[in-house]
Amino acid sequence: MIVRASQAARWCGAVVVVGILAQETAAQPPDAATGPPGAPVCQRRGRLHRMFHHTAHALDDTFIGYPDTFIEPPLGAYIRRQFAVEVSKADPHRFTLYHSDFLPGTDRFSPNGASRFNLMFARLPTSTGPILIEWQPDRPALAEARRKAVLATLERAGHPVPDDRVVIGPSPYPGAMGIEAAGHYGNVIARSQAAGVTLPLTPAVSANQGVR
Repeated sequence: MIVRASQAARWCGAVVVVGILAQETAAQPPDAATGPPGAPVCQRRGRLHRMFHHTAHALDDTFIGYPDTFIEPPLGAYIRRQFAVEVSKADPHRFTLYHSDFLPGTDRFSPNGASRFNLMFARLPTSTGPILIEWQPDRPALAEARRKAVLATLERAGHPVPDDRVVIGPSPYPGAMGIEAAGHYGNVIARSQAAGVTLPLTPAVSANQGVR
């Protein structure tokens, strides 16, 4: 639409300018010149022509734009940009080892922590951010032991990282507040009780109960 509007404005401006030039040519002798011989063409013509000429350029600069610069992004550019933002927001979680990723009171990985560490290890070449160990303010020695254990595991796996890349700090996602638990619990109970009424039965259950 913008390109068509720009083309229409150019055609209208060209028609007006041609009409004005034709009028001036008919009204003036062929050898009459309004400016010095060496002056540009726009200075040797009338004021109306100069006004329309500059008006067209002003509209292109400030309102319509230049169609040659209307370059559309490739297909999927906006979706890829949105996905990139989502990935960047998920990176702090991907490179965080939580309390549940270690066996209680030790610096050894739990089964879930070992899986998370393997995924994190595979993503290390594409990331330059820190590796966060969730802190324990009441047990700082345990958090430091876990940090050193992660450094040692990375070194044994053949991908050592600088000592200051593995840090200790609070979780980037603290979760919900305790006062919200009652409301969430009530919602779960209400939805569970209403499921049998609002949701249809599966075909297997319907057949066993004789429902058609």
